[in-house]
Amino acid sequence: MNLKKFAVLRTLALTISLGLVMLASSAIAGATTLTVGNATSLPCTGTYSTISAAVAAASAGDTIQVCQGTYPELVSVTKTLTILGNQAGVDARTRVVPVTSESVVGSGDGAFQIEADKVVIDGFTIQGVNNDPSAPPFTGLGAGIWTNPGFSTTQGGHQILNNIIQNNISGIELDNTGTFQTKVQFNLIRNNNNPGAGSGNGIQVNFGLNNAVIDKNKFSGHVNSSLLVFGGSQQIAFSNNELVGGAAERVVFFGVTNSSITGNTSVGSTATNGTIRLAGGNSGITITCNLLAGGQRGIRVDDPFAVGPNSSITANDNNIQGNAIAGLQVDAGGYMPGLLNAENNWWGSSTGPTNINNPGGTGDVIIDPDGVVDFFPYRNSVSSCAPILLVGPPTTKDQCKNDGWKTFNTPRTFKNQGDCIQYVNTGK
Repeated sequence: MNLKKFAVLRTLALTISLGLVMLASSAIAGATTLTVGNATSLPCTGTYSTISAAVAAASAGDTIQVCQGTYPELVSVTKTLTILGNQAGVDARTRVVPVTSESVVGSGDGAFQIEADKVVIDGFTIQGVNNDPSAPPFTGLGAGIWTNPGFSTTQGGHQILNNIIQNNISGIELDNTGTFQTKVQFNLIRNNNNPGAGSGNGIQVNFGLNNAVIDKNKFSGHVNSSLLVFGGSQQIAFSNNELVGGAAERVVFFGVTNSSITGNTSVGSTATNGTIRLAGGNSGITITCNLLAGGQRGIRVDDPFAVGPNSSITANDNNIQGNAIAGLQVDAGGYMPGLLNAENNWWGSSTGPTNINNPGGTGDVIIDPDGVVDFFPYRNSVSSCAPILLVGPPTTKDQCKNDGWKTFNTPRTFKNQGDCIQYVNTGK
């Protein structure tokens, strides 16, 4: 190649490359942070007195930082924004701060209505939604956080992190197209039982949830369910969540495909129809490494509304014990074709489950009128991948790593694993 020509081409390439870098840097530099504060947030102050005003002034890609305080508003988020409350980045399941240190958002109609892609809501207390969406004037959303990409012709991908979501009709209306993954993590979702359509659900899905991770959240106090998912949904990972007993905390799927329920802890659920319920038309569901203890039915597989039988279900390596009615119940016509793989579970006894096909078994009952459950082999000791039910506090460091003990008969409260290990080592 002609050296002079090569030098010209090289100079041109470098110029283009540097131009692209400058454009990228300019885009990054263009993102700004807007601040929000009002009379309740002093001494923290902001340029805007409402979150809605900051959203209106922001450009896509901006961050909105909200002071502690009370913001009685419904915020419609129509741009890709990161909206940070005063407790952003602080795990809502374990944080203990006065309400005056929280950014509290909510009105009778709702708190956040997400109508854009990749919106982040992090570090708020979201509460007070009580206007029934099915009643005049029909302005209520019925949920603390409301998402429905189809409504705004967007693709979703929201990130709902580190929020206390409480005392609403329902906690989150969670829907996603699947183009961008949505995440719900490190939230405390409790007592969302105000009267109205969808009442009593921590998270509900009415318009389709695809490509979603619901991980490491704590649910408590709900009268219907922790997670309720209707059809047209797939690729949901519900993992490592804590469903606190004393209420009807449960997971219910209708018409869900290719999804997983893994590593969750439930002790003492009052849900009579199953802590995990597959209520028709579900396929490709894996239920693995969960603790389902002290409830009514651990897992129920049925088709009460003639949606269609469930199929291709596996339930392996779970600790299922102490459930009053059954550890696993598969109703007549609830599963076909073939066998439901329920191998390698711990049923609360080394003798295995109580079932006509397991003479001498004294563990949790398996109800199986159609004879479709394959539970051999069963575990004769607890599953190591699942949380373990411990009565009283842990006695070893390894037990501190497991969350199962925290919800059952503990004489003191541990805020985190470090506190637990300190207790084991020192008794203090």
